Amino acid sequence: MANMNGSCVALGNFDGLHIGHDVLIRRMIDLSYETGQKSIIITFKFVKNDLKKSSMNMKYINSPNKKFEILKSYQADEIVEIELNETVSKYSPEDFIKLLVEDYKAKNIVVGYNFTFGYRAAGNINTLREFQDKYGYSVEEILPVKYNGIAVSSTLIRNLLNEGKIHEANKLLMNKYTMDMDEINFNLDKNMGFVSNKSSILVPPDGKYMVRMGEREYLLKIVSNKKGANLIFNQEVEEIKDIVFIDKAS
Repeated sequence: MANMNGSCVALGNFDGLHIGHDVLIRRMIDLSYETGQKSIIITFKFVKNDLKKSSMNMKYINSPNKKFEILKSYQADEIVEIELNETVSKYSPEDFIKLLVEDYKAKNIVVGYNFTFGYRAAGNINTLREFQDKYGYSVEEILPVKYNGIAVSSTLIRNLLNEGKIHEANKLLMNKYTMDMDEINFNLDKNMGFVSNKSSILVPPDGKYMVRMGEREYLLKIVSNKKGANLIFNQEVEEIKDIVFIDKAS
């Protein structure tokens, strides 16, 4: 039974849950067993596009539904999504730490080597260490997990997907790259879908891809225009399900 006197917390955006995130979350859960404390995964939600880290309206790798589906598979005691609204997004690093300690009883905080937080991302792993004694918690840093000598990150995976390198991205993701059907306007009569440019999810570049919907595989052609991207299937679609990308077609 978890000790209600404290919790172990894993912090991260966790967009495009990858092998580095997996190491971080599993370490937090192991630590919760070692200490008898509650295990909490804390992630974040940008409530307005202009509050995103990127001024380029950065697209997400996972839809919110898909991210939570994967996070739930770790069976942590609690999954928390902190809304980065106008108030919270302007918290100083110390204010954010106080939130973790006071609201979530954080006694052990596990973060990646490149985690930043607080107003204008002013806080980092060193900031967390600086306030350990004052607020009575311990911080553990997860070093980068590397693939072909490169640190695995959501940015790396996003770049691979934007280049159409589905096979390489899938090696690093905890699940194959998937487009949530809730984000797609689908026309079953025409065997095609459409993703608006206003959507927050990433769409791979124009080309042909091997995908799976439900139990069936299809050849999917992506053709973009000024308004968004058309997703054209090579045969009749049997059921509308999330689109799982397998590889780029030759």
